[in-house]
Formats: sequence, structure tokens, C-alpha cells
Amino acid sequence: MYYLDVSLEFADSPNIKISHIYLKKNILRAVKQLFGEEGTKSVIDILKYDIPERRFVLRCDSDFYIKLRASLTVAGQFEGKPCVYIVHRASANLLSFVGDSRNYKHE
Repeated sequence: MYYLDVSLEFADSPNIKISHIYLKKNILRAVKQLFGEEGTKSVIDILKYDIPERRFVLRCDSDFYIKLRASLTVAGQFEGKPCVYIVHRASANLLSFVGDSRNYKHE
């Protein structure tokens, strides 16, 4: 499995709230748009979703990771509104999201 820490940004609607159902639908639409029906055969799960921040953790098969990341990169609309998906982190290990070496303070 592969895990992605992603956020969804809107330039003109910063306070819009989106349910996890519509979020997953839009992600699947982006994959289908880029890769056709072949892209929709893999399973994508939203493990955690912060609705006010529109930040979420996705899980997919490791062999599907490149297709998912490419689809998120080129996706430019959510329900007709311009948007951008920002991938903050990606890892094959979910525990790597818990610790952040950039913020670690050595004492």
C-alpha cells in the first residue's frame, strides 16, 4: 500500500466545505479523466479527512501510486470550480506521517 497526505485548495472559495463522498468522487473522476476506465479499477481509500482544512490521507495500492499522483497533479476542477491538489507527503509507511524530522528538536 501507499499513503498520500494531500490537501485541496481553491483560489476563489477558501471556506468551502466538502464531504468525503464528493471528495472521493472527484478524485476518481480525475483518475478516469487521465487514464480512462483502466484507472478506475484500483481501490482508493480516504483514511482521514479534516473537513475545515480540506486535508486528507489517501491509501492506494503501491502499483497504482504513480497514476493517482499524476491524476491529482493535473486535476484542475472540483465541481466546475478551479482547484489544485497539493501532495504534502507520500510514503509506503503510514507511521512516517506521525513523525516529522523537519520539526524535530534535539535536546
